[in-house]
Amino acid sequence: MRKFIYIIWIFSVLTGCAKIHEIQFQAYAVGIGIDYQNDEYQVVLQFLDFSNVAKTEQGKSDQPSPVWLGEGRGKTVEDAIIKIYHGIQIPVNYDQLSVFIFGKSVLENRLSKTVEALDTNFNIRLTGWVYGTEEPVEKIFTTKVPFNYAYTNARIVQPQYMQQQDSSIPALSLQGLVYQLHEKSKTILVPSISTEDAIMKMDQDKLPVTVFNGAYLMKGAKLKGHLTEKDLEGFIRVNNKSVRSPVIVRGGKEEIVQVELLNPKVKRMVNKDQNGMQIGLDIKISAIVRESSKEILSSTIKRKLKEQIRKEVYDAYLKSQKVGGDIYQFEDYMYRFMHDDWKSLQTSGKFPTLNKKDIHVEIAPLKSINRINAGVDTLLNNGK
Repeated sequence: MRKFIYIIWIFSVLTGCAKIHEIQFQAYAVGIGIDYQNDEYQVVLQFLDFSNVAKTEQGKSDQPSPVWLGEGRGKTVEDAIIKIYHGIQIPVNYDQLSVFIFGKSVLENRLSKTVEALDTNFNIRLTGWVYGTEEPVEKIFTTKVPFNYAYTNARIVQPQYMQQQDSSIPALSLQGLVYQLHEKSKTILVPSISTEDAIMKMDQDKLPVTVFNGAYLMKGAKLKGHLTEKDLEGFIRVNNKSVRSPVIVRGGKEEIVQVELLNPKVKRMVNKDQNGMQIGLDIKISAIVRESSKEILSSTIKRKLKEQIRKEVYDAYLKSQKVGGDIYQFEDYMYRFMHDDWKSLQTSGKFPTLNKKDIHVEIAPLKSINRINAGVDTLLNNGK
């Protein structure tokens, strides 16, 4: 009798999986875009198309897959999302959510409230990547991935993967934004994106793709301004999350050398003496010569490369200061490790400024794909 009751109990436990829903009967959101227009939130959800993902696992799809978007408007973020629920027909699942796009109006006036709304929504995980844009969110979400790959293969979904080929603004997760948003000494760089149709073509047809075009600088939850990738070139080359950064070094009119900068390490230097506070940067970086228009001594390349890196790093600092940002985080360093000095500087409003001469660049022994291009043979022959 006991055995019979035990078997009945086991069967009753096993029936607990009867309410599980098949994955194809859920709408998987992979991206969410939020803007604020006409005193209300506009929320756009981008959904995963399983038919394309299945084909991607086998290589790629033969045909471009349609993009499914849900759009809702409301006085709050949750109210706008609920409007999407009214028309989606099947339950929305947020387990694959990997991209958060904020319109410029949200960054200017509503970022703190918007982030709080997402943080308190227990359905949404905070591990996705954050971007800002001035373009309509629908336009961003309907760009294409070449070769008919699914949107989950796009660069904005996997930003760290593409850093291996050409580093850009360091990726920022929503979790990282939540942690830093209200730290008044921290300057946050939110990568900005736009669309471009002049790079890729399918046959002769232009293919709109998403590209990085700079960063929005936030401090104390306030938007300070926007800087382009060109403005931030020096920062991109030397920040600790950079992996590979191609750079052209010019000697004379006909001297052009293509160099690859790899795995930089930058360290802030903050010193205090009787003359006050001084700040500086100590940069160590590896470099490989990829190509050159003529034979140039490696010592000449290294000297010119150091000068160019120092100039670009300093220019990026000045441009960030002009909009009220601090991309190398000197203030945050003082706030954490020299707090009393930081408080006194806050009172006086006279924070130290970076001088170009205090940017020290050290390049590891210069390597070359083609030894002759780097002039290494000449150096060896001269016994140097």
